[in-house]
Amino acid sequence: MSVIFGLFYRDGRLVSDELDVMFSGMKHFPHNKRDMIIHDNCGFGNMLNYNTPEAVNESMPKWLPLAQLLFVAEGRIDNRDELFITLGIPAEKQKTMPDGDLMLEAYMKWGESSVDRLIGKWSFAAFHAENQKLFIARDKCDYTEICYYIDDKVIIFATSSKGILSLPFIKKEIDDLKIARFLIVWKGDYDRTFFRHIKRILPSHTLRITQDTIELHRYWNYTKIQLREGLSQQEYIDDLFDNLSKAVAARLRSYKPIAATLSGGLDSSTVCAIAAEQMNLKGKHLRTYSHIPEFTPSSTLSKFNFGNEKPYIETIVNKCKNIDPIFLDSSTISPLTGIEEAFRLNGEPFHAAGNAYWIVDIFMTAVKEGYGTILMGEFGNATISWTGMEDALSFKKIVNRYGVIRALKKKLLKPILYGNTSLARTYKSLIFGSQPWKKISYCTKSFQESLNLEEQIKRSGFDPTFKRYFSNPKDQAFSILDGGVLRYSIGANIGCMTGLELRDPTTDSRVIESALSIPNEMYLGKMNKWILRTMMREKLPEEVLFNTRKGKQSSDLTARLCAHAKEMNRIIDEMEAVGFGRIADIDRIRLDWEKIQVNSDDFHIDTVFHLLRPIAAFIMYKSIDE
Repeated sequence: MSVIFGLFYRDGRLVSDELDVMFSGMKHFPHNKRDMIIHDNCGFGNMLNYNTPEAVNESMPKWLPLAQLLFVAEGRIDNRDELFITLGIPAEKQKTMPDGDLMLEAYMKWGESSVDRLIGKWSFAAFHAENQKLFIARDKCDYTEICYYIDDKVIIFATSSKGILSLPFIKKEIDDLKIARFLIVWKGDYDRTFFRHIKRILPSHTLRITQDTIELHRYWNYTKIQLREGLSQQEYIDDLFDNLSKAVAARLRSYKPIAATLSGGLDSSTVCAIAAEQMNLKGKHLRTYSHIPEFTPSSTLSKFNFGNEKPYIETIVNKCKNIDPIFLDSSTISPLTGIEEAFRLNGEPFHAAGNAYWIVDIFMTAVKEGYGTILMGEFGNATISWTGMEDALSFKKIVNRYGVIRALKKKLLKPILYGNTSLARTYKSLIFGSQPWKKISYCTKSFQESLNLEEQIKRSGFDPTFKRYFSNPKDQAFSILDGGVLRYSIGANIGCMTGLELRDPTTDSRVIESALSIPNEMYLGKMNKWILRTMMREKLPEEVLFNTRKGKQSSDLTARLCAHAKEMNRIIDEMEAVGFGRIADIDRIRLDWEKIQVNSDDFHIDTVFHLLRPIAAFIMYKSIDE
């Protein structure tokens, strides 16, 4: 993906070589061309990676003397035809106009409100020299990242924090509280990065800075989407399918060949089935990458999980005809090497550290094979395949569906025990303890106390038991989308480092608006996820369409880790030697690691995932010292 970066001296100082220094921290990113423009106390840079056919005509940044405007943009605009008409772009210009120029045209006409009209994956910055105003904006929700540092003298921004951290006056300090949040899976504070002095602009947000003011603004909010009442289920399905098809088509506009990730689940299979159908019309095949286990899956998987998705994937391939599958067992990359490589690509630890090895393998294999775009289905569980919420049905409807006992549990007992009440908090404290995160975090007591962690958690309202009752049926979907911020960031960072652009139709704003406007009951048919199961009944095999179990990726993680025992021993020794015991309980890590080696079959795989999280945090601390 392309990169934008820049800085604005709020105190009026002239920019000198700062852009060159910022570029030096990112020059290893794949890019086709680069340029920089400085105007007095503000300067912008761009590292262009051809992501669409029109991008070959792009030239950014731009200085417009008459408007006294400095402008830089990157990304992909998906509603080009609509904007061409509204902006009056001549037909002869439309086919070759790059998306950056289209964003500039939109900004020149509508100013800051142009963000409401842009659909796609994008970010831009505009500096008005006359009134000394810098305006930075990013898309509604996509694999985009804008990091920034700000004080009373300067603001610095970049697609990657590596550009900011390359400046000598920026302190490279890790935020201990962010590490604690990472270790205990404490969601929230998504605008914080792992670096103490660097923040990120959240999706659907703009940042306006003058010499005296700083204003953050959210211009689009999925929690405000209104329900559309009174339509038939088929009308809701038709609208969702239409928007999803448009979202897939928009993401097939690529300069380089397109591939996709494919699991045995509904989301990625839906994206692949629709993409394959559209590509087939042009006589093209879709290359897909799938992870499969190297060893026998863990015996501790729940009855709701299965460990090998290959049989389901093969039924999808047989159904779609023009899918060319690649199955990767990732035998050449250990779980620990995967964590280190994931950190190199992302610049921050992966939350799902136990999945890092195969995620890295898939993306790097796609790059080696010459692909520049990869389709995903990460956010389908909040949009196209949302389950619906039985708890939100009326008491009478739950009785009719499931009987009186289940209705009493859902409408009476569950809100009492898991709702946001003092009684529920007392109950959870008795059952799970006052510090339930200790079971998964491996944080030392002294580290927790240094941050006053227990008190901070109480004040925040975070529920570390993860036993939550949602009174609003869509709150569950909202929480998934909220947490997607970090996945967007990971996708953007991987794109910067590899040149591979991640694209997910299930997070298209049109798809989100369509899905979240469907009443809850429509999702609850003969099975959950009934909207998607009905929508794809002709396009997906029944084995996948009506499967109720979930594939467990990294299902053989325990065996993989044991196969690389020397590597695990080495890194634990290193953690202890350099003093990481300040943060993580090394003795407990060693004890659990010994238990795994003695009886790997019975050691719960979820605990193995938790064990690898402090190792991912250590890799980051280690990088600062090197």
